Amino acid sequence: MGRKKRRRFEEVKDLSNCFDRDDVGPGGDWVRGFFGDDHGLILELGCGKGEYSLALAERFRERHIVGIDKRSDRFWKAARQALLRGIPNVAFLRADIADLSLYFDDGQIETIWIPFPDPRPKRRQAKHRILSLPFLEMYRRILGPGGTVHVKTDDSATVEDLFSTVRAAGGRVDDVVSDIHEQPVDDELLSVRTTFESKHLERGRTVKYVSFHFR
Repeated sequence: MGRKKRRRFEEVKDLSNCFDRDDVGPGGDWVRGFFGDDHGLILELGCGKGEYSLALAERFRERHIVGIDKRSDRFWKAARQALLRGIPNVAFLRADIADLSLYFDDGQIETIWIPFPDPRPKRRQAKHRILSLPFLEMYRRILGPGGTVHVKTDDSATVEDLFSTVRAAGGRVDDVVSDIHEQPVDDELLSVRTTFESKHLERGRTVKYVSFHFR
C-alpha cells in the first residue's frame, strides 16, 4: 500500500461522518444514531470518490445519504469536503455491497443509486455482479415499499440483462435512457459526472440510465 493511501485510511478513522463495517450493525441503528432518524434514506453503492453522494446530499437536504465503498481511501476526500462545507446529511460506510443486509434494516432504504457498476463480463464473475438476481433480491429486502433503484452505465450488456433480472426479482423497469448526454432528461442528478464517467465520455462511450422499483 502506498504512503498516500495509508495516510487516508488512517485519517478516515477520525472523520465523524465515516463508519467501518467492523464497527456497525447488525441492523440500521447506527444510521439513526448518526442522523437522529432514518427518514428518506438514500444509498450510493460503490460510491468511489463520493461525487454522487455529495450531490444527493446537497440536492435533498431533508433526506439522509450514505455512500458505500469497500475502500475508505476512495471516499476520504468527499467525507472531508462534507465536513468542511457543513453538509450534515451525508455519511460514508466502508463495507462490501454483498453484505448490505447486515448494516440496514428491512425496508429502511428509500432509494438506491448505482453509478457505473463493474459489469464483470466473465461468466465466473457473475455471482459478484451487483445487478445480479441475488443482489436485487437483497435490495428488495432493504428497500421500503415502492423503493427505487437508479443505475447509470456505459455497458449495453448490463442494460440488456437488467430487464430480465428485474422481472425475476419481482420488480418493474420505470425508465430507460439510451444516452443521457444526448437525450433531454428531467432529473438534474443524471447530469452529475463522476470521475469514472468523465473518463468514459472522453473515450466516446455513451452513458445509459435505467430506473426500476419493486412491487
